[in-house]
Amino acid sequence: MEKIGILGVPWMFHEERQGVALAPYAIRYTGVIGMLEKLVDEVVDYHNMAFFTDMEQEAILKSKDLKAITYKAKELREIVADMKAEEGMPIVFGGDQLISLSSIAGMGDDGAEQTIIWVNAHADMGRELKQDNLCHNVMATVIGRGPKELGTIMNQRFVPGDNVCIVGTRRMDYDELRLIEEEKILHYDMTKIDRIGFAMMTDEIVQWLAKKNGNVHLVLDVDAIDPEFTPGTDFISQGGIYWREIRYFMKNLALSDKVDAMTFVGINPLNDDKNKTSKFVTSLLEEYFQVKNVQIDQF
Repeated sequence: MEKIGILGVPWMFHEERQGVALAPYAIRYTGVIGMLEKLVDEVVDYHNMAFFTDMEQEAILKSKDLKAITYKAKELREIVADMKAEEGMPIVFGGDQLISLSSIAGMGDDGAEQTIIWVNAHADMGRELKQDNLCHNVMATVIGRGPKELGTIMNQRFVPGDNVCIVGTRRMDYDELRLIEEEKILHYDMTKIDRIGFAMMTDEIVQWLAKKNGNVHLVLDVDAIDPEFTPGTDFISQGGIYWREIRYFMKNLALSDKVDAMTFVGINPLNDDKNKTSKFVTSLLEEYFQVKNVQIDQF
């Protein structure tokens, strides 16, 4: 029986990105819960976590207190771990990408092996703490090469580099590329995707996944998608993944039957056009679970 859990995280860790806190509400407004209830046997709604209190906003947004930030991140990690323990697929929605660090940590909180598919315009492999943009440190932290101040969120259960696949990057610096090579991360930037084609890339990733054990976690930042389809984000850059390509990718992930968790981030409804970006995310989930249903019916 298919079971999923839905959790919204209306948090922001950067004061200038106010709109990201509205992301889970914008996604819910698309009717995503009702859609999923038609396609999945059991949908458990964990609702949205509370907004930051005034005291938390002061500590996190004004003072940029790392202890306060990591405390909140660990709180989310524990909730995702509980969702996983209830034997459903956690699906987490949010705006600020830092929450993906918590959801990844939560899926590995029991020490289980984990594989990450990171679909993002940025690799976020920054090793030095970037106080004004902690998102830049997320993936480096996941693999144990990031700032020690954020490493505690992972509870020292880091993901090996060769269990990470990064897709869709088009904003990279030399240090990030070197770290990706050192860690033997499977990496498809947009130039490589253009060269080999999205279908071949997808086939290679599915074959790579087939050799992996443990949990597979898809993390998708909407800035990886071309802004023609997902304009509601803080990082607009032309030349991203097209709607037909990402739908093809989701269908093949569904056919692989390997994905155990999903996190969707990067959404800022204040920058959006008639909630277009949230609707797009909902359509990707619909595509995924429709294919899963066909598989169940066939077997």
